[in-house]
Amino acid sequence: MQDLLANIAAELRQLSGVEFWIGAAVAIAITLYLFWRMVCWYQHARLIENIPTARIRSAPQGYIELIGEAKMMEGPIIISPLSMTRCVWFSYKIEEKVREYSGKGRFHSRWRLVKQQTSEEIFMLADGTDECAIDPDDAQVITRDTRVWYKRDVVPPRRYTEKTILEGEPLYAMGFFKSVASVQDQTIRRQVSLKLREWKQDPNQLLDKYDTDQDGEISPQEWQQARHDANLQVKRDIGQRAKMKQLSIMRSSPHKSQPYILSTVPEEKLVSLYQRYALAALSGFLVLGMMIVWSINQRLVI
Repeated sequence: MQDLLANIAAELRQLSGVEFWIGAAVAIAITLYLFWRMVCWYQHARLIENIPTARIRSAPQGYIELIGEAKMMEGPIIISPLSMTRCVWFSYKIEEKVREYSGKGRFHSRWRLVKQQTSEEIFMLADGTDECAIDPDDAQVITRDTRVWYKRDVVPPRRYTEKTILEGEPLYAMGFFKSVASVQDQTIRRQVSLKLREWKQDPNQLLDKYDTDQDGEISPQEWQQARHDANLQVKRDIGQRAKMKQLSIMRSSPHKSQPYILSTVPEEKLVSLYQRYALAALSGFLVLGMMIVWSINQRLVI
């Protein structure tokens, strides 16, 4: 071990000042990134532990946690292109193995990304009380169903990785919950404004209908009646859409400190998984940090 460290120290001293400090800067950046990931993953674990599970029918608006099962939304069926598996969500990547020259007569192999795709289709989560639409954009998706296989009879060899969420699978979701009703209310208000603007284009008709005191002007009280009638007219125009069952949707939070997580891994195991991630990042931070300090000391030895 001492001989190995002595050889590494000798090679460090042979590097030019520019080469050494560029390498040190890169290593420091990686160390800081590992520390940041450790903090994020630890916060994820604590957040999952502490946030209460809501029920869709009585869920508050905002950042919440839901537990239920994945369901297909009405419409076209979602098929994962690699394995042709029917699912509610998929993500895959195709890589090929390439050899690259690394200098000093050495070559190394690595997997180069050829193609990747992640499903963006909305699907449903049902918890027994109601259903919630799930928008998977920007979500951290953790699945139990991850497949990796190889195709070695082609040049270059290829590796395929596929993740899926199947219909009926248990699903954990933590993100920003919003009822579609509030969006529909905004739509109605906007249409009421448009309806009133349309009526204003024919002032004579407006006066005939709402100028009850015949003073040639629409008073605030008379305008309130016009607004009320416009609201009723808009709702009549919407018809059955206004009577439809209210839907809710979960998507990524506008606050970066609130992670959007979708997982088929149970909540307890999910907490343990993030704790392990945080521990691994902390270990990498400490080991790489000590190596950087040792390397700088060796470099500065006269």
